[in-house]
Amino acid sequence: MKKIIASVALLSLMVSCTKDLGTLNSVSTKDFKTDQQYELALKQQSFTANSLEASVNLALKAVPKAAFLRNTKVTSKGKKITILTDVWSMSKRRPKKNKDLQLDKYKRPKGQSSQKRPSAELISKLKKGMKVTWDHPKAGVGSGVIVSISNMLAQIEKVFDENGKPGKPVKLPLEILKPAKR
Repeated sequence: MKKIIASVALLSLMVSCTKDLGTLNSVSTKDFKTDQQYELALKQQSFTANSLEASVNLALKAVPKAAFLRNTKVTSKGKKITILTDVWSMSKRRPKKNKDLQLDKYKRPKGQSSQKRPSAELISKLKKGMKVTWDHPKAGVGSGVIVSISNMLAQIEKVFDENGKPGKPVKLPLEILKPAKR
């Protein structure tokens, strides 16, 4: 019985010496770029040193090109600091580009016919004084009256946006203009 009580007392003494200092979501002693792609290099590894900074540096040096630590649990036992963490490093793969952000809806994909673009015949029908409409990335959606045409560009005045509000005069390429429906 004395052995059981002594072992329980010894175990409770050992357990009480370890302090849980907390959990850190993300930690690093290095600068890292937010536009870089990262990947998980080590999952739930333990590192022990004399200070938190030394433990973090030890974890970052364990993996080449390591950038930061995530889900880090910090504990201390005496003068030693132990961290249990996931180590993230720079990815070897190139970051994926978001095609949706760089998609130009006015640029025709390869192999697609030019059905949406006006023909040369339609462009030749555009004349000074004609009311036209357009849908352009810079000028937006609107309508107006052609004042002059030069070098495949039309100067348009009496501009109205899609909501019917008056706008500033614009100069647009003839290929995006369409005769207004009456």
